[in-house]
Amino acid sequence: MTATDVEVPAGAGGSAAQSSRRWWALIALLLASFMDLLDGTIVNVAIPSLQRNLGTSDSDAQWVASGYALAFALVLITGSRLGDIFGRKNLFMIGVAGFVLSSVLCGAAQGPEMLIVARVLQGAMAALMVPQVLSTLMATFPPRQGAMVAGMFGGVSGLAVVSGPMLGALLIKADLFGLEWRSIFLVNVPVGIIALIGAALYVQNTKSEHVQRVDIVGSLLVTAAMLLLVYPLLQGRDLGWPAWTYVSMAMSVPVLALFAFVQIRKGRANKSPLVEMSLFHKLSFNAGLLIGFLFFAGLIGFFFVFMMYLQIGRGFEVVHAGLTALPWSLGMAIGSAVSGAVLAPKLGRKLLSTGALVMCAAFVGLILTLHYEGINASSWQMLPSLVVAGLGMGAVVSSLFGIVLAAVEPREIGSASGLVNAITQVGASAGIAILGVVFFSLLGSQSTGIADRVTPQLRVEMSAVHVPSTVQDQVIATFRSCYHDRMVAKDPSQTPASCGGAKSGDGATAQVPDSVSKQMAAVFEHTGSRANGENFTLALQRTLWCAAGAMMLVFLLSFLLPARARKWG
Repeated sequence: MTATDVEVPAGAGGSAAQSSRRWWALIALLLASFMDLLDGTIVNVAIPSLQRNLGTSDSDAQWVASGYALAFALVLITGSRLGDIFGRKNLFMIGVAGFVLSSVLCGAAQGPEMLIVARVLQGAMAALMVPQVLSTLMATFPPRQGAMVAGMFGGVSGLAVVSGPMLGALLIKADLFGLEWRSIFLVNVPVGIIALIGAALYVQNTKSEHVQRVDIVGSLLVTAAMLLLVYPLLQGRDLGWPAWTYVSMAMSVPVLALFAFVQIRKGRANKSPLVEMSLFHKLSFNAGLLIGFLFFAGLIGFFFVFMMYLQIGRGFEVVHAGLTALPWSLGMAIGSAVSGAVLAPKLGRKLLSTGALVMCAAFVGLILTLHYEGINASSWQMLPSLVVAGLGMGAVVSSLFGIVLAAVEPREIGSASGLVNAITQVGASAGIAILGVVFFSLLGSQSTGIADRVTPQLRVEMSAVHVPSTVQDQVIATFRSCYHDRMVAKDPSQTPASCGGAKSGDGATAQVPDSVSKQMAAVFEHTGSRANGENFTLALQRTLWCAAGAMMLVFLLSFLLPARARKWG
């Protein structure tokens, strides 16, 4: 295949060999995209193993997860433009090679510092690799295959997001070759090598004929703006949202405004701006960016609080929690396959609207299940809502990218790809931050009322083992204050003073005072677990209304989008 220096009409030349090469190229590109999105979520289930094996602190563990996302967000828009200038295949291969190398460094880490540095490098390499995927697909596939390819890209993206925790849990549980947590990083090596070989053999090297030089000033400004916005979103919840986090996010607005001013001036002078500002003249593209933000905020935010509910509130083992979420993945895979191949070309925007409405209904269904079943809600009882939500998600992701990019011109491909990826990344970070704040605030505000609901049973069980009434009053008072303090604590690893010096039990339950006999420990622990179950269940129900609201907004905004997906090529 001959590398080209300009956008090449993908419909030119219809030989079977050329068509075959495109599909092999698609596999290589989607493998890399899957690898990136998987690594963004898979690491969360490995945190306990990391803390045992490397002695990472809570702060270190947070940086292992957020360092990747931060580096990805900072480099992403610049990475997309570098592909326009130096060739998308070239940047893609550099990104994949760097991603594989940094994955090896992650797997070989001997301490938390090395792992954090390797994760930051991994995120930066992903930011060089990922934006080239959409840009290359848009430039090389013919119009008649555009909707199908967009659906496959969206389906793979969605599947990676929702299957990360499950795959991570299985890899750690399998403990292949005694690698434990290291396997979640080292699995990238064979996958990355396959993607690298496939790209070298089959991916066409396209680049924009309209961009001649790197916009250094624009890159510095957009990096600063993303840092001011994304860093507090990633760190704010664990730090207790100090004042500087709000100041930082507010400061991102004038920096973005300055960036826009510089880009407009460069565009008027034909000096290769980092972002083609003409994109923002398109109402449908702006609406699409907002939809991408809301959709991924609701989606990723939901999975964050849902996994917290399953593992902490309900006490599910990590594999059990992963299997509970598996029906969503299966529904998403089925919905994406059917929608991308059959429905997206026919329905266009209507498919996206329907999918968002179906997801909203599924969230409401899950709320009702939790309301009526309470702490006894089983994985099987949650399954119908999760499957339906997955089907709806499959419909959205199979049409989202093609619809959002419907009005994009060839010279805007790189900018559009970078912006779409950046806004979904910011949306994911914002979703975790916003739904996390709602969820944990509810846990704290509800804790005293929940404790009052379970203490009558605690008194009954204490009476059954002949605990004196004066001691019962002491136990109940300690339980109430201890449980509340644990639910509002910024650092769950620290025992609040109100819990006394009793032996530690469940990380989120109240502790047994020294004056209570060992016979009471099981009763006390059982009451704490029940309080956890009720508190987390109620908090999840209320938080789910935020996720449902996000999907309803996606449904309403979808009517601003073009009726049909972009005709690629």
